[in-house]
Amino acid sequence: MCRMAWVGLLLGVMTLSGCATGSHFDRWAGHDASAIRVRPGDTLYSIAVANDLDWRDVARWNGIRNPRDLRAGQILRLTPPGQTARAAANTPPRAVPHQPSATKPTSRSASPRSNASVSSQGVAWQWPVNGRVLSRFIDQSKQQKGLILAGQIGEPVRASAAGEVVYAGNGLPGYGNLLIIKHNSTWLSAYGYNRSLLVKEGQSVRAGQVVATMGRRDGRAKDKTGSLLFQIRRDGKPVDPMAYLPSR
Repeated sequence: MCRMAWVGLLLGVMTLSGCATGSHFDRWAGHDASAIRVRPGDTLYSIAVANDLDWRDVARWNGIRNPRDLRAGQILRLTPPGQTARAAANTPPRAVPHQPSATKPTSRSASPRSNASVSSQGVAWQWPVNGRVLSRFIDQSKQQKGLILAGQIGEPVRASAAGEVVYAGNGLPGYGNLLIIKHNSTWLSAYGYNRSLLVKEGQSVRAGQVVATMGRRDGRAKDKTGSLLFQIRRDGKPVDPMAYLPSR
C-alpha cells in the first residue's frame, strides 16, 4: 500500500505565478495521457489535484473503494472507461453555482476582521495568512490556479477551514512542501511553498490551526520575503479563493 494513498484532485502543477505546467506522474497511455503509473508517495488526492480531476471520479473509473488503497506501480485511468483524455478535455465541466464577485484586495495587511469566516456549503473559510495578495486567480488559466500571498519566511500558515490532511509532501513539482486539506466530499484547499509542514496525512485539523510555516516561491531561493500559494478546489476544479474568503 502506498504511504500517501490519498490526495488529489486539485491543481495541475504550477510554475511562476502559481502553478507548474508539467506533471511528475509517469504517463502510460502515450500522448493521450489517459492513464498514469502510481509512484511511491503518490496518493489518490495528489494525482487528482495534479490533473485537475475530482478524486471521486478517479476512484470510480478505477474501481477504488478505499482512497488509501493505492500501490506503487499500479496503473490508474484518468478518464472514464472507453474515453480518451482528449475527448474528456472537450467534455463540459460540471455546473458551478454563481458566486458573488470578489472584493478587490488591498495592499495593506489584513485587519482582525479578516479572520471572520465565510460559509460555503458547510465550509467556513478563513484567510490562511494575513499578508497582501501578490498574485490573483485567473479563470481558465493553466498558469494561475490560486492566490499567492505575501508574508515572512517562517511565519505560521493556518488551515483555512476545518478538515482532514489528505496530502503532506513535496512530490508535485512547482508546489514545494505542499499540504492538501479535505473539508468534505466537495471542497479541498491547498497550501504550497511551505518551509515546513507541521501536520501529517490523516490528521484532523481545526479552522485556524497552524499547519505549516511559510517558505518562498519554488525556485526563488534569492527571495527574502515569504510567500504562500493558496488554492480552493470544488469537485477537483480550482475556483477563485477571493469569492469565498472574507473581505479585508
